[in-house]
Amino acid sequence: MDAQENPRQPENPRQLARKVLALLEPELAREGYSLLDVRIFRGGGRLQIRISVDTPDGISLGEVAAASRTVSIVMDQADLVDDRYVLEVSSPGIRRPLRTADHFAAVVGQKVDLKVSGRERSVRVKGVLTKAEGDTLEVTPPGEDAEPVTVKVGRVLEGNLDADFDPQELINADRRRRKDERRAERAKNKKAGRKARPRRKKDDASGNSDA
Repeated sequence: MDAQENPRQPENPRQLARKVLALLEPELAREGYSLLDVRIFRGGGRLQIRISVDTPDGISLGEVAAASRTVSIVMDQADLVDDRYVLEVSSPGIRRPLRTADHFAAVVGQKVDLKVSGRERSVRVKGVLTKAEGDTLEVTPPGEDAEPVTVKVGRVLEGNLDADFDPQELINADRRRRKDERRAERAKNKKAGRKARPRRKKDDASGNSDA
């Protein structure tokens, strides 16, 4: 009886994310990029692999595209993932991923949104990051009587900056911008119309006329 090959069992997304991070981090560092985070989940019947990169001076669209090419080549060569997957490489955005102790130390005083492992299930911790010392974080939730929550960096499953985001305010700001643009355009057209209108010839100031 012929022996049959046993296909590799699908890995836990978090375990796979750790392997992808270990694979890509040194490769991207050699090209000047910081690998902020790798998040893997299943959606639409495929694995979704989202990778966030940055540089010390911020990152342009061209740099994101270059980093994406590097990631694609390294991932193809390593052949870590058996399943079909969708790869997305992006800049941090306003909800910047936070993963390491250094990431957290750099944003003390700002609002954070953490998904933290618990005994039975994960819990959400949101508030102002008031302290980041070594592997210990202190987050103060909103509210006058809220007590600070202490979290170990190793227990953070996902961490992000929690930027103030008001969709209605963004809509209103966009409306104001478009209104101002229309007003400026009307003023420009009105001014151009005045310049184009021929001037009437003034009468002789002396009041004399030809005989």
